[in-house]
Amino acid sequence: MIQRHSTPSAARAGASAAVLFLAAVSLAAALTGCVTARQYDELRSGHDGLIVENEDLAKRNQELALRDEEQSSQIQSLEKRMGNLVMDTTSMGTSLRRLRSQYDKLNELNELLTQRSDRLRSEVSEENRTLLVELQSMREALQIQEDSLFRLERDLRQREVRVNELQALVDAQSRASRLLKERLAGALFGFRDKGLSVEERDGKVYVSLAAKLLFPSGSTQVDIEGRQALVDLAHAIESETDFEVVVEGHTDDVAFASTVSPKNNWELSVLRATAVVEILTNNSSISPTLLSASGRSEFHPVSADPEARDRNRRIEVILAPKLDQLYDLLED
Repeated sequence: MIQRHSTPSAARAGASAAVLFLAAVSLAAALTGCVTARQYDELRSGHDGLIVENEDLAKRNQELALRDEEQSSQIQSLEKRMGNLVMDTTSMGTSLRRLRSQYDKLNELNELLTQRSDRLRSEVSEENRTLLVELQSMREALQIQEDSLFRLERDLRQREVRVNELQALVDAQSRASRLLKERLAGALFGFRDKGLSVEERDGKVYVSLAAKLLFPSGSTQVDIEGRQALVDLAHAIESETDFEVVVEGHTDDVAFASTVSPKNNWELSVLRATAVVEILTNNSSISPTLLSASGRSEFHPVSADPEARDRNRRIEVILAPKLDQLYDLLED
């Protein structure tokens, strides 16, 4: 509580005391009946002093009254401010209590979130460990695949080198076969209209000689004209050491049976092929190691037309490139 000043009342009390003093002096004078000049002067002097003092006290009382009014105004202002502060304090207390309640709730929520975060962190750590194990397994599997891929690429490069070598060798043999076919066609050109033909198929050169050019009907002995054709053929191929020569005998499908050789188409085809091989070896430097004879009977005809049976009766001399180098490359 704010205390008010009491100075104006005290001033009024001083003024009253002066008046009472003068009254007392006057009364004393009246009672005694006489007063000395000295006493009178002293009393007069005291009276004047009290008047002056009373005037001073009146001025001070006015000043104090003004101060009291100012202080009263200040007190009212302060009381108003204090009321506002009390209201603000009450409001802040309410807000504080509300904030404390919210803080408590937030603190509880924070605890729950912390627990959940710890749980999730634990689960994530376990999941991370599982993922790391799977990742390591995948890396190992990938490394195995990369190693396998590297080996495959290395093998592929090696195979490509071999394939290129094989292709170069096949191309070279194909060129050699084409050149040989052209040379044989030129060397045997005179027999072209007598049942002799030369062609190149699948890298092999086929010299086909009609049976009528070489053999009398049913015979395994080569006649003079046929022998000349075979000698010319032998001279044309005797320098070709990179080719193997297969002589195949073919007949038509007219079956026959005999008690003497040849007894059937199989034997006839084989004996005719053998007769051709003998002429080739006896009239050239062809190595017998490059030659072979076989009989095909009627089972590999050129034509199925019964009117063209004479085309099926033939000798085929097949010149095939030696495949030793190819086999060596393939084995490597």
